[in-house]
Amino acid sequence: MCNAATARAMNTRVPEGPAHVVTGVELDARGEVRRVRWYLADGSEVGLAAGAAPRPLSGESVVDTLEVVDKLLEAEPVVPLFPGRGAGATPQLVKVHVQADGTERIEVDPSLPGRTLRDLPRL
Repeated sequence: MCNAATARAMNTRVPEGPAHVVTGVELDARGEVRRVRWYLADGSEVGLAAGAAPRPLSGESVVDTLEVVDKLLEAEPVVPLFPGRGAGATPQLVKVHVQADGTERIEVDPSLPGRTLRDLPRL
């Protein structure tokens, strides 16, 4: 398993190859993301204008956050697809955030302005 510094350094660019696109989330009682709905997409299309979703390479599925963390630690890009994103908006990247107690959580890169995963539709 990677350390926190390595996990934070991953996925700092817009993907060029396939990317996992998150379209919805399920939150736990504390408001943390518990599961996501996602699909594998053509990463070169992730930055398209509003209303144009990236071309799916797989069907949508619902997975636990742990699977998302595993993909991120394998340096596979994960991006949220927010409804009504503006034309020319910079795609946000999902990253692993290691809490003080060692728990791994996922969230969009906090260094970029914009929405959080909690702004996605609920499962």
